[in-house]
Amino acid sequence: MLFEWPTPDQMLYRVMRLRRLVALAIAIPVGVMLIGAAIDPAFLAADRATLGALAVAVMVVGHVMLFPNVPTETLSLSIGVTGLVLAAPWIKSLAWMAPAENASAAYTILVGLALLGAGGVMALSKALLSMLVYAGPAIKLRVKASMDLPCSTSVARRQFALQPATRRGRILCGVADSDGLFDVAIVAPQVADPDNPDQPFVARLAAKVLHSDETSHQVMLVLGDGQVAATSQTFTATDEGCRVEMVEMPGDFTLGMHAMYWLTDQQADNMTECADTILSEPARANGLSHGVSLLSLAGAVLSPRAPVADRAK
Repeated sequence: MLFEWPTPDQMLYRVMRLRRLVALAIAIPVGVMLIGAAIDPAFLAADRATLGALAVAVMVVGHVMLFPNVPTETLSLSIGVTGLVLAAPWIKSLAWMAPAENASAAYTILVGLALLGAGGVMALSKALLSMLVYAGPAIKLRVKASMDLPCSTSVARRQFALQPATRRGRILCGVADSDGLFDVAIVAPQVADPDNPDQPFVARLAAKVLHSDETSHQVMLVLGDGQVAATSQTFTATDEGCRVEMVEMPGDFTLGMHAMYWLTDQQADNMTECADTILSEPARANGLSHGVSLLSLAGAVLSPRAPVADRAK
């Protein structure tokens, strides 16, 4: 999926939804700066540490605004900036070791090398974090989220409940068989199809409604690898409309996947996608946004590929 510039509403939503990720990504380099300034003022003066912290905050917030679906890259950007902060005091010292007439040029070259080094650390950190997220055994933990909507419970149920022979946004459900199982196809616009990079990835699974009435809906999901997940939804009338509560038990989530799911507030993002459809609001959910990353754009600029005839749009 091609890069798309966010609207002001989307930018605000992304910062709000990814607030935990933003806080962690800012805390890592800022913590290093403040600790270094407190231990040794010569390492980093307090005023410069404050300016550096503000610069890091702007950088991280800008990254999640433009690239909301690459949380491991946001964290790797934080790690790369931390390494740059640690290297900063040495850059000036090394530059002044050059002859006086070449000190400025040496400083410029060292800064450029430091930036390249930070980019390398960022790329390696992203690869390592991506592996760690999926490493380890599956852990059974519940994922919960709730949302208040200005609509009736019946309207909310029609949009949120996964049922056979229906289409709900980017989710298409087939007809149930004699055992109550029905196929589910979910389009992931931010992920490219491995066999056709110009097309979005389509995840396929099977589902079965275990219980459904006017106020609750429970579904069993059978994933492609045979793992089983369960989702429960309740719809409660309120004075302003209704409250939707979702409890999900993923079948194949590792500890790293649970952590990333929490950092990105993914369950609430999924609910926002449905809520915006109900309220006829412009789409804000990160699940509908592009999956382009800063590193992928940098790779396209540094190593452009010639267009392929059979992939032209």
